[in-house]
Amino acid sequence: MTLPPGPGWRRCCATAPQHDTRSTRPAWLAEYSRDCLIELRSETAIPYDEQTKGTLQLFRNEDQLESITKDIEVLARDGVPFEVLDATQCVTAEPGLGPVKHKIVGGLRLPNDETGDCFKFTNELARRAELLGTRFTYGIDVKRLSIETRRITAVETSKGTFDGDVFVAAFGSFTPILLKPLGLKVPIYPVKGYSITIPIVDESRAPISTIMDETFKIAITRLGDRIRVGGMAEISCFNRDLPISRKATLVHSVEDLFGGAGDQSKAQFWCGLRPMTPDGTPIIGKTVLDNLYVNSGHGTLGWTMACGSGRLLTDLINKTRPQISTEGLDLSRYG
Repeated sequence: MTLPPGPGWRRCCATAPQHDTRSTRPAWLAEYSRDCLIELRSETAIPYDEQTKGTLQLFRNEDQLESITKDIEVLARDGVPFEVLDATQCVTAEPGLGPVKHKIVGGLRLPNDETGDCFKFTNELARRAELLGTRFTYGIDVKRLSIETRRITAVETSKGTFDGDVFVAAFGSFTPILLKPLGLKVPIYPVKGYSITIPIVDESRAPISTIMDETFKIAITRLGDRIRVGGMAEISCFNRDLPISRKATLVHSVEDLFGGAGDQSKAQFWCGLRPMTPDGTPIIGKTVLDNLYVNSGHGTLGWTMACGSGRLLTDLINKTRPQISTEGLDLSRYG
């Protein structure tokens, strides 16, 4: 799980007041979500290659280092622990960077950040939920939501109709397609990102946690005996092609910093469609329909905010006062 990666990610707002308000929403939700994950992990002991060794945003030139002033102000205001490191301290945090210390000018470290394998986590969580009576239905197509007098009555699918009391739209980038027939305009757009997963062959050169390469906007994360490298943002609708040039960028970033740590000949290359909103904040909360909620638009931070978003939405559905502010999170903020 990683917190927002600093400059560029937060600077999506037009005016200073908007920057202050909008950039703090994801931060407080991410912090809350991490606390919820820690609590869940304590209760369930779910294994998922978890690491609690922080995240290091790495800067290769002085301009990048100097540009983090506003990000530090946001972190300080929200009470998020952080450390500004020089090159030597970056190597102390990530010893695998030792041979390339000369390429680094500094870093911004979030020591409380965590990483893990969300695939392992979610599959094990689903298995345990089933033991408690939760029913999952896989491999079906959702055709539409049936509505009567401002209430959803059922979900029509390729395997029959499912009724219910409360419905949650959590379709990622496809959420707008599902809700458009209901007259709901949901500003979530697919932003394509790429990733490779590499088996580790040299522990001494491998990262121990997560590094954000600010120059290439690439995240390099340790997942057990593998390295996950991901990044880039491409506006290409729902295109899932895998251009070799995109893979080359990911390979260059990890090899330039952790050369020889992984076996590139066995790298798995894939892409995903991140559900992005115009202001970088997810949409969580009730819609104008009486029993329809949205939990979508988390962008690159889906798992980062997952536990907190789920807890928050549960509180809203149960009409329980949430533990954090819900200001500006629901669909109404777009008018």
